[in-house]
Amino acid sequence: MAKIEYLSYSSISSYLTCAEAWKRKYINKEPVKTTAALLFGSAYHSTIEERIKARAERQPVPEITQSWRKHWQAKLEKDGASIDWEGEEPTTHEEDGVRVVSSKDVQKMIDDIKPLVDEQGVYMERKITLTVPGVPVPVIGYIDIMTADGVPGDFKTASRMWSEEKAQDEIQPLFYLAALQQAGYTVPQLAFRHYVVTKANKPRVQVFEKHRTWDEIFWLFKLVKSAWDGIEREVYPLNPGAWSCNEKYCSFWSTCKGKGR
Repeated sequence: MAKIEYLSYSSISSYLTCAEAWKRKYINKEPVKTTAALLFGSAYHSTIEERIKARAERQPVPEITQSWRKHWQAKLEKDGASIDWEGEEPTTHEEDGVRVVSSKDVQKMIDDIKPLVDEQGVYMERKITLTVPGVPVPVIGYIDIMTADGVPGDFKTASRMWSEEKAQDEIQPLFYLAALQQAGYTVPQLAFRHYVVTKANKPRVQVFEKHRTWDEIFWLFKLVKSAWDGIEREVYPLNPGAWSCNEKYCSFWSTCKGKGR
C-alpha cells in the first residue's frame, strides 16, 4: 500500500462513501474531476476572506464584485481546464457569483462577522491537526474562521437552503472542535457556526450556531479509527448505493460501474 502520511475530513468521508473511489484517488493516484461548484466555492471563500481581513486590519476594503471577479479568474486560470462544465459557460458561473456577492444580505452577513485576531494575525484559513487514538497519522484540516467570541465557523454555498437538522448533523465541525480542544482552545459550549448562502436568483443567507457534545467527539474518534482500520487492511469495498455513484459525481464511474454498460 502507498504510504499515507495524513488524513483529512474529505478523505475520510470519501473512504466511508466509497472505498473503491478512495483507493483510486489516494492510492492509485488516478485523476479526479474538479467541479464548477468547487471552483465557485473556492473563489467565494477567497472573496470573503479578503474582505473580512481588510476590515479587521483596517485596510482599504476592496469593492466586492471586483474582488469576486479577481478571485474567480485566478481559480479559473489555475483549474478551469480540468473542469467538465456540462455544456455551461464559465461566464455563467462568474455572473452567478456577482449576483451572490452583490446581495445586500450577503454583504451584511460578511460585514457583521468580527474575526479573532491573535499573535498570528486574523484567524482565517488556519491549519489544525487532530490526533486520534489508534491512528498513526494525523487528521489535517483548515478552519475558515474563528470569531472574536471564540467560536469557529465555516462558509458554505449551496443550491438549496439548509434545515436546522442538516446543520446539526454535519460531521465536519466535530473534527474542528476536537482539534481545537487538543490545541488548547476552549470553545464555548462546543459551539460551531455555519454561514450558508444559497445560489438562488435571490440569494438567501442562513447562519446556524450549533452546539456539539463530547459523546459526539468520542464517536468521531471511533469513526476515524474504523476508516483507518479498513485502509490499513486494504479493504476497499464498492458502494453502488452511494449518492456519488453516478456518471455526474464520480470521476471513476466509466471504468467502474459504467464499464459494463
